[in-house]
Amino acid sequence: MSFLPRTYEEIVRDLLTTLTSGTVREQVKVLETGGQRVTEKLSSRPVRRVSFVEEIRTDEQGKKTKIRYTAADYELFASDGSENNLDTIRFRKGKQQPDTASTLSVNYYPVSAEPTPLTDLNVGSVVRTLMETFARELALSDLSLDYIYKSGYLETATGPSLDKVVALVGVKRLPAGYPTVKVRFSRNPASPGRISIPAGTAIVDAKNNRYLTLEALVLEPYESSREVLAAGEKPGTGEVAAGELNRLEIVIAGIAEATNVKESSKSSAAESDDDLRRRAAGALHGVMRGTVNALQYGLLSIPGVKSVNVVEFPNDIAGEVRVEVSYSDDTPEVRAQVADRIRELRPAGIRVISGEAAKKPLEVQLDLTLTGKGVSQAELEPLKTSAETAIAKYLTDLPPGGSARQARMSALLLADARIADAKVRLIVPGKEAQENLSLESNEVFEVKRPFTFAQVVAEEQAAAQAVSSKATFYLPLHLVAGVTGAQAQSALDTALTAYLAGRSPSAPVSVDTLAASIRDDSRYALVRDEATITIEKGDAFMQLADGQGQYVPAVEETMEKQAVNLDIREGGV
Repeated sequence: MSFLPRTYEEIVRDLLTTLTSGTVREQVKVLETGGQRVTEKLSSRPVRRVSFVEEIRTDEQGKKTKIRYTAADYELFASDGSENNLDTIRFRKGKQQPDTASTLSVNYYPVSAEPTPLTDLNVGSVVRTLMETFARELALSDLSLDYIYKSGYLETATGPSLDKVVALVGVKRLPAGYPTVKVRFSRNPASPGRISIPAGTAIVDAKNNRYLTLEALVLEPYESSREVLAAGEKPGTGEVAAGELNRLEIVIAGIAEATNVKESSKSSAAESDDDLRRRAAGALHGVMRGTVNALQYGLLSIPGVKSVNVVEFPNDIAGEVRVEVSYSDDTPEVRAQVADRIRELRPAGIRVISGEAAKKPLEVQLDLTLTGKGVSQAELEPLKTSAETAIAKYLTDLPPGGSARQARMSALLLADARIADAKVRLIVPGKEAQENLSLESNEVFEVKRPFTFAQVVAEEQAAAQAVSSKATFYLPLHLVAGVTGAQAQSALDTALTAYLAGRSPSAPVSVDTLAASIRDDSRYALVRDEATITIEKGDAFMQLADGQGQYVPAVEETMEKQAVNLDIREGGV
């Protein structure tokens, strides 16, 4: 159902036609006959005169446009070939044409129309004045009905009407003075692909100030980070300084870091209609009932729930669903909330089998090579504790079905400038050690601590032989007018060779230092936020992006250029 209000001019036109014994707003379809477009026969035929023809055309976006046709576009003709039995509209060749199979609205006067008793319809006459007064009131009524119709939909409601619509999904407009902050989500360089972050994602600080993202966010494969607005859970939520929001309540696969780059502030005005619409649309996931997504998103919104896996037909029996929950805060209160939410969201007539992810015991061994001559004995224990904490958090936070990857664990350890190289071995009791390990869809790691540090040596003691690594560059470029891709490739090959030759423990590899080293405004401009460097060392690798990570080469390490992949973008500098 849709409603299209009539304008005052349209109502006056139809009233004039009616008062003069005409037929108004008759709907006829357009047909294709003999290479010409004609209408169906008019019902009150034969026809003396057509006064108005209009088509309402709808485009692909659903927008409706009124198209009016004049006597220059069409003519009356008799479908039986006679001269006086005019009953059909035929559109002239070379003139404006309606779409085939479209519907036209036609006002016309039949030959058999009875004479009207009204003789004075001129502007200013009593009859005309009364008619125009009635038309004005009718037009206002149409506008009121249009406002009422639009007030029932999220996309078109405004003001208080929009407040009532979003209340149906449990959303309220944020008043002035609410704490808000921009939160940046950064991609894990080892996680390619599209990453979706739902609206309402919670991020907290050390004081348990809880902020929720106001709209859904998507990181495309070429994006390393994006920002989204978040608001305090309550009006009294404390304000935070830059960098204090750094804890995601729910682990999001592929996200390495989430934090606020600036301090929070109090909003000076109430939330706008557009912002409220976007937030309400994202909240629909949490209010749906009876679907897999409803169960999954509804349970993930509970603080203390890390991940949820929903399995349909777990025993090959229709009408059963198994819900496996992994907890980041396993308390009786959180478990009670999970049970209540399952009862609230479960489909009618469906049996929900509650459970939790199986715990997979895991032991961890680490080999560390420290930069230079290493660290003192007093510094060694804190360094080992820091390395153990980073790896334990990574493994514990993995959701069911996730994979522990050597590259990601190495990157976490190499973030400490004192560590030149690292190797992590994952051991499931009774099995051989592995560098990479995947979880089943209903498993999480139970990490045993303390870790075993099988080998911790200083770089200068590690090996006398030279160490080598290889670098692969992905460089999106905009070329200066007149410069070819081959010329840019040649210049970059030389610049990259020199750049790698200058790397050392005190001059690490990063996209930031790369961009400064290869800059050449006379030939090209680097799209810095999409550039990546992949470092391969032995059977391990790590990927660097703009503002994310650096690689510290070992003493006497030789770095080689393995490949340079240029992505020439359209448009000049």
